[in-house]
Amino acid sequence: MNYNEIRGVWISYLDLYSIYSSSESTFRQSLGSIFDNCVDLGINTVYFHARSHGDAFYSSSLYPRTKYVGGSYDPLQIAVEEAHKRKLSVHAWINPLRACANNTKDIQREKGYKIGEWIGTGTRAVLVNGFYYLNPAYDDVIKLIADGVTEIVSNYDVDGIHIDDYFYPTTDKSFDEQAFKESGYKSLSDFRFANCDKLVSSIYKAIKNVNKSMLFSVSPQGNVNNNYVYMYADVKKWCSEKGYLDIIMPQVYFGFNNKSQPFEKCCAEWDAIARKGNVKLVIGVAASNIGEEGSIYAGTEGKYEWINDKKILARQFLSARKLECYSGVCLYSYNSLFKPSGTVKDQVEEEKEALKNAFKNGELT
Repeated sequence: MNYNEIRGVWISYLDLYSIYSSSESTFRQSLGSIFDNCVDLGINTVYFHARSHGDAFYSSSLYPRTKYVGGSYDPLQIAVEEAHKRKLSVHAWINPLRACANNTKDIQREKGYKIGEWIGTGTRAVLVNGFYYLNPAYDDVIKLIADGVTEIVSNYDVDGIHIDDYFYPTTDKSFDEQAFKESGYKSLSDFRFANCDKLVSSIYKAIKNVNKSMLFSVSPQGNVNNNYVYMYADVKKWCSEKGYLDIIMPQVYFGFNNKSQPFEKCCAEWDAIARKGNVKLVIGVAASNIGEEGSIYAGTEGKYEWINDKKILARQFLSARKLECYSGVCLYSYNSLFKPSGTVKDQVEEEKEALKNAFKNGELT
């Protein structure tokens, strides 16, 4: 169940942290209320965190059950049931390469899970700033990720699979130095681009082998250049060649007046990229920036861009609608919209009301 115009919201594990320790019936009721809030705003698609740190918010034989869920119930199954009751499309959101925090690595070793076997080897699972990340240079790593996707799409009636911008966690050559030496590549960047290509195409293939009509979306960083310089994500290739993705969903978390990445200019750049491969373009919008001094991705360039710019979410939605490859918008994140801090609560309520009217009437009121 998918929509020609996606009006989505990311629901991360952090957004649900307070209800994961509850009973199954309470979790179902609480999640139902969350989905009701989404529907009331005009949302038609939810991106539900199914794997955040090499863990499973669902029944899995490949990944350990997440530490965040206290009961024995299946969060993803409940999410699918409750979302579909409300005619919400639900996409399982996974972070394929982020494995686990250093202080939770024992969870991966409980039943001989692959990640647990790789921790400590320094090759397939590498420690970076307190977190282990999987190294996509190895075929067995790619296979585990692809098999994990197959497991989800085979066992759950999800409407799509979604990944965001967690590709290479560092530019430091030590991350995959051994694999690079054995690869035959002369350029480390070419090597890493090829590995991310294989990762994304393997996920795409795993999905389509089960259900050709199921959607696969990728949410890279909004600044196109950052994907190449820091993440080794060849987003232009993925959009222009077949076999990588169905939807590109860049995180355009900038205001209209950002000096280096103004919203409309950044969207136009992504529209040109999507147009080359005729892929669907969904613009990621930062509800989390409402009332903040600037986008976390913009630094001093974006100072004050979100504080004084009123009805910015509605205006960005209407602006994105003018793009040639436009297929929707997606908001980050649920808690930013429905559980904002007290200092910005009134401003967020005004933003939501304007956005709700824009969703309904197609104009700014």
